[in-house]
Amino acid sequence: MYSREIKDCPTKFVRHARPVFGTFKGHPERLDIRGIFKPYGVVPLPVFITNLRIKSRISYYFNIGEYIGSIKFFDLKIMGLVEVCFWNKTTNQRYRYRSVMGPRKRFVPHKLNLAATSCYKKKRYIRISWDRKRDKLSVIFDLRGDGIKPNANAALTSKFSSSPNTELTTVVPAPTHRRSSASYQTSLPLHGAISLFSPDGEQKTMQDAEGLMFLDVNRTYMKFRSYGKTVTALGEVDGKQIALRLFVTSQDAVDSDKYNSNVLFYDSEVTPLPPVVITNPYGKMNKWIIQDTENMVDLTFSPVSNNVNKASIFVLRLDYETFYGTFEGMVCTARGKKINLKALQGLTEKYVIRL
Repeated sequence: MYSREIKDCPTKFVRHARPVFGTFKGHPERLDIRGIFKPYGVVPLPVFITNLRIKSRISYYFNIGEYIGSIKFFDLKIMGLVEVCFWNKTTNQRYRYRSVMGPRKRFVPHKLNLAATSCYKKKRYIRISWDRKRDKLSVIFDLRGDGIKPNANAALTSKFSSSPNTELTTVVPAPTHRRSSASYQTSLPLHGAISLFSPDGEQKTMQDAEGLMFLDVNRTYMKFRSYGKTVTALGEVDGKQIALRLFVTSQDAVDSDKYNSNVLFYDSEVTPLPPVVITNPYGKMNKWIIQDTENMVDLTFSPVSNNVNKASIFVLRLDYETFYGTFEGMVCTARGKKINLKALQGLTEKYVIRL
């Protein structure tokens, strides 16, 4: 059975200009990898220049009531991007709202105890915040539609104390020990509602419901060209909440058996998972195959709908595609319990980022 050591979380992930690698339980006060010595070769570039190559992202996934979707903040230093995309699970109708944010000191905060990130444009108000003293993680959005898309608003909240053991922090080589990528991940029960207001005056107000969320905060020393695939599944199996997050990227560590960010949260138990292979041999809108070599992950994903996000701004080119669908197959916990998944809803993503 695959096993990856889970260590106590350090106060800093860069010590004496060298990264500290590993899988750590809980969360640090700050998710910060700035200051690594010569991350891009033998040329001793000033730290303030190499720090500019660190790109950050917040990915918030939710499954509540009739809807499943994601909110993503991209911090590209000179600018920021935010996208809200969700699907009606009954009709498979997609709702997408995007916005470009101008220069700001920081779009994705370092602090994990008390912080917030937001887009506060008139037509796009989106905010993700957390406050551990108040035991609260909150998401609010108020989005203006157009002649086709409805207005949408939501208030979603979670309590850290509701599932205190489902927090994991990983710092991995990206892809060599010279550079690093750090991720904080948690999955918590969710309470709230999403409402839609169509241009013709029709209102679809959802009663407050219970659901599940997954939060991933990531910082990476990026290559000039990066690509990858991700898998996120969240819902219930046999009355117990489950969240699954898997990665295959060009930033993966050379020794991915020892260092990776794959994780399974099941019934308040955290299981670090082995590296996987994600393929779609029949085309991106047909069945995907997700497997590992340790017999802990054996899944298929059947897409229902996709969302394409392409951007070309200055030196940035972004090609990001999100797929909504269902998972079938098996995953295994660290204790050897096999969990059979049948029509578990979730999202997969394919992306290419060129700088």
